[in-house]
Amino acid sequence: MGLSNFTPGGSDDDKGSGSGGSFPPHFPSAGLPSSGGSADDVKELLVDYNEKFKNADPTMFRDTLIGQVLSVIISKTKPNALLVGSAGVGKTKIVEDIARRIALGDALIPDQLKGCTIYELPITNIIAGTGIVGSLEEKVKAIVEFASDPKNKVILFMDEIHQITGGSGSHGDAVGRKISQILKPALARGDMSVIGATTSTESRAFDEDPAFARRFTRLIVDELSVEQTLAVMAAVRPGLMAHYRHQIGVSDDVLASVVQIAEATSRAGQHRPDNAITLLDRAMADRVLEQKKLIVQAESAGNTALVQTLRSIPQVPLTNARVLDVAKRLMTGNAQRRDLDVAALSATLISRLQGQDDVLTKLTDRLAREELGLFPTKTPTTWLFAGASGVGKTEAVKIIAEETTGTEPITLNMTEFHSEWSTSKIIGSPPGYVGSDSNQELPFDTLESNPHRVVLLDEFEKADKAVQRLFLSAFDEGYIRNAHGKILDFSKALVICTTNAARDSLDGRMIGFGNNPKTIANQSLNKVLEQFFDAELLGRFSLIVGFNPIDRQTYRQIMATHYERQRERIVETKPRLAQTLPMSMPDDELRAIEEATYVDSQGARPARKAVRTWIEDYLLAAQTGGTASPSPSDD
Repeated sequence: MGLSNFTPGGSDDDKGSGSGGSFPPHFPSAGLPSSGGSADDVKELLVDYNEKFKNADPTMFRDTLIGQVLSVIISKTKPNALLVGSAGVGKTKIVEDIARRIALGDALIPDQLKGCTIYELPITNIIAGTGIVGSLEEKVKAIVEFASDPKNKVILFMDEIHQITGGSGSHGDAVGRKISQILKPALARGDMSVIGATTSTESRAFDEDPAFARRFTRLIVDELSVEQTLAVMAAVRPGLMAHYRHQIGVSDDVLASVVQIAEATSRAGQHRPDNAITLLDRAMADRVLEQKKLIVQAESAGNTALVQTLRSIPQVPLTNARVLDVAKRLMTGNAQRRDLDVAALSATLISRLQGQDDVLTKLTDRLAREELGLFPTKTPTTWLFAGASGVGKTEAVKIIAEETTGTEPITLNMTEFHSEWSTSKIIGSPPGYVGSDSNQELPFDTLESNPHRVVLLDEFEKADKAVQRLFLSAFDEGYIRNAHGKILDFSKALVICTTNAARDSLDGRMIGFGNNPKTIANQSLNKVLEQFFDAELLGRFSLIVGFNPIDRQTYRQIMATHYERQRERIVETKPRLAQTLPMSMPDDELRAIEEATYVDSQGARPARKAVRTWIEDYLLAAQTGGTASPSPSDD
């Protein structure tokens, strides 16, 4: 027996049943309070999808899912379908296509649904104009009565249906509660046939009301594949070109590039095919505006020939470069990622960090490989810098951030996150907890405006395991959700963690290989770090490097270099004082200061203070006319 011949409710006991069946295929409405409003009044609150989408383009690759929805809504019991899927995968489009098929009398539509109308119920339409006490209730009751009457043959569509389940902010106000109190009983009894749509995350609200949730059949709407998305793009291209009056041409090659670029640049939480369609639409609009700008500039310059040439172009082609530029602006606004100058970065690192040449070579080589962009991923680039205090780990992160993004890194001192409750400082407090309604900026809110940032998690080993596992999710999935469900996108960031863990083992005396006793073997380094970090966390780092300890010779070199930089700064800001400063620190002074201030466990940290003290003592002695006898240390 085919689906079109199936008649639910075929027993004589069912009211309204007959040879052709009735709709809705469930118990008729009884005892509902009268709203006093006509059917026409109710229809003004609803959106007729049959009429709105009867001429819409067919939905592609969703026939199986559409069949599942149809089988649910013609069922005798629980004729309610819940479409669950990520934002942008096409949940609403499925409902639009069902309405289109019903309106056009598609042969695959079951007999029970012929003549039915799908109406969307926008919550805003219910709320509008309900200032008088009781008017809101009257509206909702009228809609329930209208949708529950079998003669009207109504299928109600509720987008963002979680709003009436207590799963969003709307459940906390009086309006949300009133709508819920009236709609939920009718839905729970099965008096209405409803299609709901919600995201995977927000569908959790249904779990809080099991009696309500069991009235729905949950259907998962998967994300389309890249190949399917490309076919969808080919189908929507004529409509977009017509919208822009065929001023913009889109070739097959560019169309394929749009899908690939959207895949590589879209934020976490954006999904196919919506991300690609949106990108193509924005790129075409951007090209229209650019062409108009060129014409206006030519007219302002009085260049009539150029104006005529520009106006005579029948169709301006959309280019890959234009699509990529728009994609970057959609992703970061006006904050664009700098083009990496590997040679300049390498020179800066080596000039400012002494004794780490082999480590810095690894870092610049890895950045150069990342810059190629041959293997785009949805996860951040994650590095771990291990080494004793003062060897230059944090300084290296700051230099990389300045050279690659032009900004300071987003820095978190992980010693402040020593308890499992510290996660609230990163993702906010859950609803109902102290601080949940705070509008205070969280550390990673800036990723929304510019995802191309360097993130520094300093002294990562001192964070609580719960905090480390929170970042494990970011490393693994490319994003984390804050306490209010908002996505924090790490997919385009460079996350660098530093650690002093096992610094006694990393000082070069206990592990190493080769002629240089300070060279740290990767295998030995990982083995030591496993004593402080979970193995799955270490496995998420694409690069783990051990910074070399600072010996006495390197310490003197650091002081000499730091003195030269400070002298250059003083020449610019205090030129009169700088006249008396020597071009470089005397070797005997360097050795004396090294003997007085060098501490192997502190690395290069005392060097800056020592150089500052020497400069101040030298200048004070010069001002008083005495012999320069700088103190090597304040200690």
